[in-house]
Amino acid sequence: MMLVDAGFASSGTFTVSEQEQATGIPQREIIRLETVAEGLVQAADDPREWFSAVRAALRAGIGRGAAGVKTICAYRATLRLQPVDTDALGVAFSAIRLRAQRGEHARVSGSALCHALLFEAAQECRELDLPLQVHCGFGDPDEDLAETSPLGLRPLLIDPAYRGLRIALLHCYPYHREAAYLCSVFPDVYMDAGLEGGRAMREALGLCPTSKLLYASDASRYPEVFFVAASAHREALADALGELVEHRILDIGTAANAGRQVLAENARRVYNIKD
Repeated sequence: MMLVDAGFASSGTFTVSEQEQATGIPQREIIRLETVAEGLVQAADDPREWFSAVRAALRAGIGRGAAGVKTICAYRATLRLQPVDTDALGVAFSAIRLRAQRGEHARVSGSALCHALLFEAAQECRELDLPLQVHCGFGDPDEDLAETSPLGLRPLLIDPAYRGLRIALLHCYPYHREAAYLCSVFPDVYMDAGLEGGRAMREALGLCPTSKLLYASDASRYPEVFFVAASAHREALADALGELVEHRILDIGTAANAGRQVLAENARRVYNIKD
């Protein structure tokens, strides 16, 4: 089973169903929140109508088999979440709607839009009992890395209105230790580990319970990248768990079980994958 974020697709990219047919590997979509929201700006008269349309689109996508929702708020604004300022939200929405009406790309950006949208998606994911993926840590040059620590998600983590929402922190590096801390103290926070290497894996396992660490490839475009990513991740995980065995922190049986959790079992549980 592969969980695929299709929000980074171009016109020539296979759809999730086309990839499944080509590879023979079962695949489930992860809905890119901002991509969906941008397509619904022009038809909405105000932010509240826009949010309602976005939440309906998320429900429809989940109904078609999507396994979760992903936000790239870290690219578009900051992860230091702030309460929604309704005046600032209204001004920002009017501006983006005007761009859409002019035929320009309605790019969702700025804290007013991105934070309000994230809070709405979080509420919908909680109600649907599906995880919300949050990109944090390193990314492309248009991201301000200093603003992407997952520690800024605290308002979402402590508000009773979102209790029970599963949050999956993606990429994380160089904030993998902060992500691991959040996993250790909040019951519904999880993190993935991709191509950061053995040292980052060992540091993550120093705080993150093995029941909360998930495999991620960070791969796109080329099949070879998926293979290299899987191989590198297994090696880093084996080295980190092997070191824990050598220091008598884990026995071999416990380490083997931890490996199965990280590579497959945790994802099946977090994303409600039954097959």
